[in-house]
Parts: sequence; C-alpha cells; structure tokens
Amino acid sequence: MPKRLNGLHAPTLSAHPTRRHDDRVTHWHPVTTGKSTAQVWQNADAYRKQGDQDEIAAEAARLTWLATQNFPCPEVLDHTPGTLTTKALPGRPANTWPAAQRPSLSAAIGALLHDLHQLPTATCPFDRRLSTAISEAEAAARTADVDLANLDAARAGWSIERLRAELQSTRPREPEDLVVGHGDPCLPNILFTDDGRPTGVVDVARLGVADRHNDLAIATRNITANWSETEATSFLAAYGLPEPDPTKIAFYRLLDEFF
Repeated sequence: MPKRLNGLHAPTLSAHPTRRHDDRVTHWHPVTTGKSTAQVWQNADAYRKQGDQDEIAAEAARLTWLATQNFPCPEVLDHTPGTLTTKALPGRPANTWPAAQRPSLSAAIGALLHDLHQLPTATCPFDRRLSTAISEAEAAARTADVDLANLDAARAGWSIERLRAELQSTRPREPEDLVVGHGDPCLPNILFTDDGRPTGVVDVARLGVADRHNDLAIATRNITANWSETEATSFLAAYGLPEPDPTKIAFYRLLDEFF
C-alpha cells in the first residue's frame, strides 16, 4: 500500500530516485511536520509539494512575482499541474531556534514583514482584500473545510453557524489599510541563517493585497502562543506599529479560523 500523508495517497518518491529539473538523480524524503494539506518531500537542495492544482498554482505564481520584486523567497524550479518544486532556502524556521535568540528574531521578523508590506500594491496581481477573503471563508464554511476541532481557545466548541454570524457582525466598516500581505506569517514560514539573518518566507499561497492587520493578527497570535507576549511586543515595535487596532486584530484572527 502507498503511504498516506495528510489523508492522501503519496507516491513513493522517498523510496525511489527521481529526476529533477537539472536531470540529476536524487532521492526525495517525506516531510511530516507542518499543517499543510499538501504532500511535501525534500532532498538536499529542494522541496517538492503536491496537492490541489489551484493552490499549487497560486503558490507558484506568488513566488514568481515575489522574485520579480527581489523579495527573498524560494526559487521556483519546476511547476506542473498539482506539483511545485522549489529551491531550498538556507537557514531554518524561526520556531526551531532556542529561547535566547527569540528577542532578536522577533525584531527581525517585524522588520522583514515591514519590508514585505512596502511592496507596491498597485502592481501586485493577487487580491486578498476583505471582500475576497470573506467570500473564500464562506465557501470554506459551505464545503465543511473549516476545522472546528482546531479553533482558538476562546472559540472552542463554536459551530460553523456561530463563526459565520460573528464574522459578519464584527466585519470592520472603515477602509482597509492595504499592503502586500503574506497571508500566513507564522514562525515556521520565516527562515533564518545561523547568524540570525532572515533568508526568506515560504508558504505564500495566501499572499496578496490585504489589510496589514491580517498579517499582524496572525503573526502576533503565533508569536505569543509559541514564545511570549514580550516577543510579540518586540515584533510590533520593529514592524513600526506598536499599537495596532485591537478590533481589527480580533476580527482577522476570527477570519483566519476559516482557513
């Protein structure tokens, strides 16, 4: 029987050599960490992801665009329907670093996200504005794609109907503060070299023009949960917005429950 990763049958890439873009023979090994629903393999210098064709295409397009903006991210080596191969970034994810490094890393993450948010929204072809994101959230709710067993503690036990009602009743009415956002700036998605330099961002399928509070809400929640409130404060200070709108922060954390 083939192996199953994330509930899907996985081809036996780890058991047999396969040819890559440069025609070398190499072995692939499954990556079993992370929460992605895609199947992921790695070798010494690349990653291969297989999954939903639309999601894979979205990530490939965003990585290609980020490269044109000279923003650090994995190089796309090959993209076919449902499969994406990228060059491995040097370094390791922020969440794997020892506690002593967290103050400097939290500040570096804030600075990196600030740089991402400085990219020109006018030329970014990807839309994650609130109307688009809410439409996608509603679609996820209709197709039972919302993981009700993995909600934030404050919403544990909520039904999908209650989530949808809360989303509509708390939707911000003021204009969006638009930037080019990552969409999921959690610690595992930002890599650093051994000397503490950020080498880039990964998992960018949700990148697009969005309110900056979407990224700030997700990043501060993840930093607080994995590190502490102190590091989240350092992150915001380095980003340049030490006191973000608390109402928007709460809303965008709610919105993220749908994805």
